[in-house]
Amino acid sequence: MIGNPLRLRRTLTCAATAVLLVVAARAQAPMPAQDFVNQTAVANMFGVEAATLALSKSGSTAIKAFAHRIADDQASATSGLRRIVAKRSDVALPDRPDGRHLELLRDLAGRQGPDFDRAYVDSQRRTHQETATLMERYAKEGGDQELKSFAEQSLPLFRDLDRRARDLPAGP
Repeated sequence: MIGNPLRLRRTLTCAATAVLLVVAARAQAPMPAQDFVNQTAVANMFGVEAATLALSKSGSTAIKAFAHRIADDQASATSGLRRIVAKRSDVALPDRPDGRHLELLRDLAGRQGPDFDRAYVDSQRRTHQETATLMERYAKEGGDQELKSFAEQSLPLFRDLDRRARDLPAGP
């Protein structure tokens, strides 16, 4: 027996509202400091390692110039992040890129010539767009003041790298 349809409707409406409130609260909660550190460090590690591959595998002068810039800029950003983390016991840097980025690096390592260039450009466009968005989000919503300041200071660099990645030639 279903019972009172009005009571059932109210109960379902209350349950749905409660679920929406929980989802909204999680979406608005600041990103934990360790998550920000992990994502930033992994993006920087990936950028430097992919740039090293590009310097040896690409035939494009534009891609090689971009790779040189990436290696320098992301090493500098990583250095700034390391200085912050070194003073603290509540956050730690990851030892290596995560599984997704390791797979991307393996994929890049297995490619040659124009196929490498296309895959490299695609990976750089996605990664730098994601990293610029990460910096912007943490600069606005971050809960850790020191890391928030790092994100604010790093945002122009990552926006520039995002723009430069989008300007790279897509392939021959």
